[in-house]
Amino acid sequence: MTFKPMPILTVLSLASLVILILLGNWQYARYSEKIAMPAQTEQIDVAEVYRVEIDRSQSGNVQQVYGFADGEPIWRRYAPGQIVGTGEPVLVMVEATGGPEPVPAAIAELPDTVALEGILAAKVANESVFNAQDNPEADQWYRLDPAGMSARLGIVPVPPVLEPVIMTVRNAASLDQARQTPNPYAFSKPLDPLPPERHFGYALTWWGMALGLIGVYLALHRARGRLKF
Repeated sequence: MTFKPMPILTVLSLASLVILILLGNWQYARYSEKIAMPAQTEQIDVAEVYRVEIDRSQSGNVQQVYGFADGEPIWRRYAPGQIVGTGEPVLVMVEATGGPEPVPAAIAELPDTVALEGILAAKVANESVFNAQDNPEADQWYRLDPAGMSARLGIVPVPPVLEPVIMTVRNAASLDQARQTPNPYAFSKPLDPLPPERHFGYALTWWGMALGLIGVYLALHRARGRLKF
């Protein structure tokens, strides 16, 4: 077998190969870390069981806040209410809908009361310089803004926010289809929205690209007569 490597192509290919392998190794390391992590629900702060009476006298719409859960876009639905037993006013996240577009909902459509295990006073707001512009007139928000949301609902003073530990995410196309999932916005630190399996898939992608690069490199040399068996 004779092999005469092309110098510049060889250097560039080796550099690319190292980068692809390192990226694959990094994604696999993230996969291994997440597999070894305790369940997300074990990372929560102290949560309590609350029963909230929804203020159905409000004639406005549910306030919806954009976010992510399980790596997918969602719209979290917030409504005004009072904690049963104490009468304390709150903005409670009753559920969410999946998809890039919100599904409008009137407060009058919500049940009279909701029971949930949650954390009073949300600690995480999806603040980001990449957030889209809030649209209060449409009751749509791209960051958690209790003051602005309360103003839309005519609530004074601004109540604390009650976030459920486990939230219901409804299918935007068919609201009777729903799933339960940990609520990343109830945690003291934002949770990584990507599941472990996604990282494993990315690792396979990077490693596959590395193998493909090797194949292209060898095929090109063979086509140029620089690789002969």
